[in-house]
Amino acid sequence: MMKYIIAAACIASVLFTSCGQQMKMVQTAKTDSLAVEAVWKQYVRGLSSKNAKVLKKLSLKQVYCQPCAIQAGTGDLVTADAFIQSMFTTLPKTQLWQAVKTSRHLIVTEQIKNYKPLNLNVTTDALLVHDVWFVTRQPDKVKGFESQRYAFQFVKDAGQYKFFGLTAVN
Repeated sequence: MMKYIIAAACIASVLFTSCGQQMKMVQTAKTDSLAVEAVWKQYVRGLSSKNAKVLKKLSLKQVYCQPCAIQAGTGDLVTADAFIQSMFTTLPKTQLWQAVKTSRHLIVTEQIKNYKPLNLNVTTDALLVHDVWFVTRQPDKVKGFESQRYAFQFVKDAGQYKFFGLTAVN
């Protein structure tokens, strides 16, 4: 699983550096790891119980959703409400949800310089994005692309970790 996560991080690195941002993987501080893990567990409980109020509290007002954009053919920045409602209807039917329920994930931290996302007021020269990665198997896909990798992303906003977005990499 680690090799798939590293490959996804490399692809993300190419995407960010090609847009003027500079991304590098950095060691996740233990305090950050514990805090992100705690927020992630609350987030999963909110998803499991379909508690929109909890999920909205744990999210930025707008979140990035690459899979939503691909599916709907729209931009990837959506309101937290729209994302949450989409997750309630689509997530339970997916292999991603099965992977989330196993609790096997990896937290990776990306440091992205010169990145000013539209949904967050970044006041430093670098944003730390904490990814909670999952891998799903798709054995019917072309050799070399037999899995899909997903990252639920969290950032620190006003001292609290908040859901920032969901990304996917083949």
